[in-house]
Amino acid sequence: MSNNRLPVKEVARLLAIPEATIRRWIFQGKIPAREEKGKYFFLRRDIEKWARNHNIFLHEDLTDIDSEVSPDEDSLLAAMKRGGVFFNLRGSSVQDVLAEAVSLLILPPELDRDLLLKMLLQREELASTGVGRGIAIPHPRSPLKELNGEEIISTFFLEREIDFGSLDRMPVFVMFLMLSPEIRLHLRYLSKLSFCLKDDSFISLLKRCKKAEELFEKVEEIERSLPVVL
Repeated sequence: MSNNRLPVKEVARLLAIPEATIRRWIFQGKIPAREEKGKYFFLRRDIEKWARNHNIFLHEDLTDIDSEVSPDEDSLLAAMKRGGVFFNLRGSSVQDVLAEAVSLLILPPELDRDLLLKMLLQREELASTGVGRGIAIPHPRSPLKELNGEEIISTFFLEREIDFGSLDRMPVFVMFLMLSPEIRLHLRYLSKLSFCLKDDSFISLLKRCKKAEELFEKVEEIERSLPVVL
């Protein structure tokens, strides 16, 4: 096992967690960081052990990911259509809305809904999936083999805004619940979805969206403009 020193930025990439969250965990003592001359770093062996104990997969070098993903796998729109769009999701807490969302998902019969909810809640305990601007992207920490290779992204517009503990402190009004059969696909779709969320016109649409078709048309428009590397 390697004892390589890793900077905060690299650990954030390996864990697929925002760098700001990693720094917050350092100050909270939740992750095994080391300090030298006022700068924090990690030993790879420490991070590997910590990730195993928390049931988190390290996202290793993904430079060859493009050659592994087929055109069908690469469609954000297709994943969102599989997951469906739901309006007026009820709930007054993070646990409430996630439980309601899981009850509505169209899932393979062999995928245990109670276990899925537990996995989603465990991920929220580790760190909020609220990404800011009123958006949350809940997802399990581990891939779901029961999905048979197909990514599912379900969109839920909440009946009332919920405090997810997002870094910008804005309450969440829409969730994109991501279920992935493989880490590489999770990263691929997360990258594409994140690109959409940087588009102000997309955020504006989310705030007024009343029909699934409106959302799908906008996603298709943005996806056509995505850089090839995503």
